[in-house]
Amino acid sequence: MTSEGAYRQGAGRHGAVLVFDTNDRLSAWNDEAEALPSAARLLVQGALPETLAPLFRGLPAGHTVTDWPLSGGGFVRRTAGEGAAGEAAAGNGPAAGADLSGRLFAAASHDLRQPLAALSLLLGALEGRLDGAAGGGGKSVSGRGNAPADPAARDLLSAMGNAVQSLRGMVDGHFDLVRLEAGLVQPDIGAPVVNGILTRVALDAAPRFDGRGLRFSVLPCSVRIATDASLLERILQGFIANTLRHTERGRVVLGCRRQGPDLRVELWSTGRGLLPEQLRILREELRCPDGAGDPSVIDLGLRLACGLARRLGHRLEVDSAPGRGTMLAVLVPRAADGAEEPPALAEPAALNATAPGEDVSRARVLVIEDDPMVLDALGALLGQWGCAVVAADSVDAALERLGPGPQPPDLVISDLRLKGAMNGIVAIRQIGKALDATLPGLILTGDTDPMRLREARLSGYPLLHKPVAPMALRGAVARLLGRERLKS
Repeated sequence: MTSEGAYRQGAGRHGAVLVFDTNDRLSAWNDEAEALPSAARLLVQGALPETLAPLFRGLPAGHTVTDWPLSGGGFVRRTAGEGAAGEAAAGNGPAAGADLSGRLFAAASHDLRQPLAALSLLLGALEGRLDGAAGGGGKSVSGRGNAPADPAARDLLSAMGNAVQSLRGMVDGHFDLVRLEAGLVQPDIGAPVVNGILTRVALDAAPRFDGRGLRFSVLPCSVRIATDASLLERILQGFIANTLRHTERGRVVLGCRRQGPDLRVELWSTGRGLLPEQLRILREELRCPDGAGDPSVIDLGLRLACGLARRLGHRLEVDSAPGRGTMLAVLVPRAADGAEEPPALAEPAALNATAPGEDVSRARVLVIEDDPMVLDALGALLGQWGCAVVAADSVDAALERLGPGPQPPDLVISDLRLKGAMNGIVAIRQIGKALDATLPGLILTGDTDPMRLREARLSGYPLLHKPVAPMALRGAVARLLGRERLKS
């Protein structure tokens, strides 16, 4: 087939997309790439960029090939042509190829986050071993024992944990920025209560602030706002990434204030602050169009927050005083009176509702996870806490390992994305149906796709993002099990 023939079938209209990993080897591609000439012979997992050069020879006039670098050395190679531009100009919005590309980026982000999730959980298990050794073999996770844990070893573990969280933020940010600039982010505006958003952000961020010795607090707010909850969370996560980068000591506060028809969601931090000229330059950068501006002035997290705010129609503001600190704010419209959104039954409890050292031992926990690394890491961490773990990579395997006439587990923890058509929400419900029991469940996910996350939050099960901080996982497990159940 000629290249012209391939493009008439759609490759040029929507664009071929190829994803290369950190070793510059081909890891994924879309249907349009398979329509390129010689694709059947050349598109194989692990192919090097130079061996794929024939795919792009003889492209029709007006078509280009662009490489977008990704965090860690990988990159995305994408074709674009007059057809794609014409369709966008016609006002038809993202085409089918854009949807395929969005799923491709989401899959690549999910896959990169899996080893990060395993590493984070294994660090938690290692910390438990360290504390247990210091305490004479007990199962303490907070250093309480007959002797203090090795301070140098604990500092190393803390630094490793901070590095994992920083890498997670970079992976999230790069993939979200690519999706944003490609026009693949479509807001789903609802009327959520802002407190649920603040709490989810706080649960994710609290361990990172603790690791830096910063005092972090969240002020609750019950106002409903008109926004996409998942994208607003990403904006606030961008604020937090920027704050962690520039705050060395003191306090960080996340809270809200009414301002006319809007709600200001503000993140205040103490620190060096900005000089007047630095503040002026930063404000100018925040007003730059997507993809413009000076990368040395504004970091990835804040640049992503700017792009998402524009897509949502929200406004960002910044203020700072030398020697006192900095305030970042996003202004979000308040929802109209009477606006409602289906309640997420799994709203997390207050940030400090469960102490980090809450006892979760003696609980029987079923873990469903199709990534072997993450499955092993979850088993190691839960086992370190004294849980009896049944590990499986599917619903069928879980029922088989539970055995005939099984006693229902106390809790089911499942990945959101499993092999085949089933997801973690369906898996937990099927396990409960098979055992004729109502089971508490917890969803873990490396997904960043807003629609998937919305589905998970409306399922009735709490949601934690990979790589999850061990103490955030422990707190969620303790809340789901309940203190009375643990005592029985």
